[in-house]
Amino acid sequence: MAYDSRKIANSFYLPKRPILHGIARLIDFSGALNRQMFDQILERSDAESIRADWEAAGATLSQAIKAYEKELAEKRAIESEPAN
Repeated sequence: MAYDSRKIANSFYLPKRPILHGIARLIDFSGALNRQMFDQILERSDAESIRADWEAAGATLSQAIKAYEKELAEKRAIESEPAN
């Protein structure tokens, strides 16, 4: 089963719109956003949290492997070119 990389953007800990979230946090003097996030963390089960963490780690590892394979293919293509 391939991991949907879009899930990272919709991850529990990452806001969907980080710039707007950052601006909202700047003007949140009552700390309501922090309380809301803590409530969400407490409602989430440990199994869901661990699964989400491993999915994110797997997606990151997959992206790194693909980048390495691309770099390796480019290096091999350069090495296989005839020298002038």
